[in-house]
Amino acid sequence: MKTGKKIIAIILACLMLSLVLFACANDTPTTTAPPAGGNDSPGTSDATGNDPAPPPATADEVVLTYYGFSEWTTSEPFYAAYQEAVAKFEAENPGYRIEIQADPWGDWEQKYRTMFAAGNPADIFIVNNPDFPTFANGGFLLNMDNHVQAGFFNKFFPGVQAMYNWQGNNMGMAFTTDCRVLWINRDVFSDAGLDPNSPPTTWAELVSFANTISDNTGTHGFGMDLGLMEFPSQALFNASTGEIINVSNDGTITPNVDTPEFRGFLQTLLDLKPTFQPDFAIMNHHDVAVQFVEGQFGIIIGNTLSETDADTKPHLVQALIPRMNAGAPNGSFGGGFGISVSATTAAPEQAVKFAAILTDALFNARLHSDIPASEEGLAQSPLATDPNFTVYLEQIKFARQAQPKTLYYAEIDSAVHETVVEVLVGGKSIDQAVTDLTSRINSIIGS
Repeated sequence: MKTGKKIIAIILACLMLSLVLFACANDTPTTTAPPAGGNDSPGTSDATGNDPAPPPATADEVVLTYYGFSEWTTSEPFYAAYQEAVAKFEAENPGYRIEIQADPWGDWEQKYRTMFAAGNPADIFIVNNPDFPTFANGGFLLNMDNHVQAGFFNKFFPGVQAMYNWQGNNMGMAFTTDCRVLWINRDVFSDAGLDPNSPPTTWAELVSFANTISDNTGTHGFGMDLGLMEFPSQALFNASTGEIINVSNDGTITPNVDTPEFRGFLQTLLDLKPTFQPDFAIMNHHDVAVQFVEGQFGIIIGNTLSETDADTKPHLVQALIPRMNAGAPNGSFGGGFGISVSATTAAPEQAVKFAAILTDALFNARLHSDIPASEEGLAQSPLATDPNFTVYLEQIKFARQAQPKTLYYAEIDSAVHETVVEVLVGGKSIDQAVTDLTSRINSIIGS
């Protein structure tokens, strides 16, 4: 593998220059957004703007700092819940006080990175999952397994918690998540002679339904977002047992794409290609969402589509992501934010206790505008009783990412993107694509 110290030096230099790290969906954060999942900015509400400065610590108090973005920590309705969480912690941990520090999203995502480069991190902080590998590899994060009871992490959705696992150790707690679901146009399905109440459940059915729509209507069967520079249709691949790489507990990485799952995924995309829109190679998922709502596609894979008001249109309905076959597990792509603790905190036990409070179902759903990352937290979400999100909240339990977190996550993700482009646009054979991708991954990890 590549020399770890050299890589860390390069990354820290980049952090000091405030360069933006690769995001898990490569979106540009904005000031307002639907549930973000670590891809876009958090949803916002009116900030209080008048939060008084905390009183100075007394001689026998230990102050632990928590750093988040102000759209959640100092904005209502989240602000009140944060104050309750702080009060609970301080009542249960005499002699320790929590000081909340915050900046708006656009500033926060730069500052919390440079805090580590400067050697002055907060004790507890929100971590964006694309940044997690850099922090974990640099030794900046506390191994939380040493400070919680056995089984503590079982309460989180496994695929989401895995985003904060580093070489077998939990270096963060899942705080929020999101996922992708299958969307179908009920009217288009009916026009094609398909039953909109029986959406495709397997990759083979997805191909069949999409082709039927294209053949029988003037609508494209499936909307592809190949223009987004991430692993295209990763949600589809995740509805299998496949992973792009294997990682051992000692950090050894091996490519894992010469498999029935990945080969079958590429073949499925090839079989779907005749149903794509002509400009599929340059469209991203936002473009596809808008055109889907306009009726140009029969089927897409997307998030909540809140930016298009699709949730209010009864002819656009959600379904679970089709699985590789009837025996495959459910799956989808998910992002999210975690809560981590600095490895240099002076009070690791208490810092982890506050992180645990923030991820507890009693508070979690009230601390952010995203989706909780646990079954108990999900039950407390305002969306839990919204019938428009019944499928979404079932799908989110199976959200994951197609490769374990490593320092090379973004590079490998890009390599898979290039491979899909070469197959769908360049006409490369699946055999050659798999061979070339294996070589690319080995080159990336230095094998």
